[in-house]
Amino acid sequence: MTDFEWPADPEDNRQYCRLEQLNPGWWQLAVELCHRQGEIFPGIKVSAKGIELLWWGQPVCVLPETKSIISLAESRKITYQEGLVILGLLYYASSHESLPPAQGLINASHLKGGTTFFRGPHVMASVLIARHFARDGKAFLDRGLALGGVSSSYGEYGLEFSWFPGLSWIVALWEADDEFDARAEYLFDQNIESIFALDVIWALGNVVARKIKVM
Repeated sequence: MTDFEWPADPEDNRQYCRLEQLNPGWWQLAVELCHRQGEIFPGIKVSAKGIELLWWGQPVCVLPETKSIISLAESRKITYQEGLVILGLLYYASSHESLPPAQGLINASHLKGGTTFFRGPHVMASVLIARHFARDGKAFLDRGLALGGVSSSYGEYGLEFSWFPGLSWIVALWEADDEFDARAEYLFDQNIESIFALDVIWALGNVVARKIKVM
């Protein structure tokens, strides 16, 4: 049996759990973005409410003045890890007109610095998906499809999620058998490292696992 290094659930970190604790510079940048009008980036617009964008297919609104982010469809506050990704995306959008060109799918180990960063407490949460659905790939697939994902050809059971227009995240699962442990892997376009730092990519991996209900 393989000894996995299980990632800690970042939402259990009581020291860093509130949206107002996110990067102050990013919050200030969001305030400045609110002075613009209409669409400021493909999929992101400024409205009377705040900064609106699609997050996992649902509209959310960033409210810089109160340092909060709400889901307009579900009337819920966004979690710390979700907020980290959303503000990171706004940071990128503030100085770019579009997403970087696609460069091909990779996993975390192929990101610059990925082999050293994604270890210990920063192991990708895909290991939790493998543990949770080790012998029930169909349940994994059903859960992902219910979340709005689509089937993918990667893995024995694969899912692809469009979490923001133009950006997707693939989860590939191989069930356990008598010879091998279950394995799950995250795949994404290499252009993600032009958008986010490694800690934000790690946070996005945690968001994916949480949405599939394994954290």
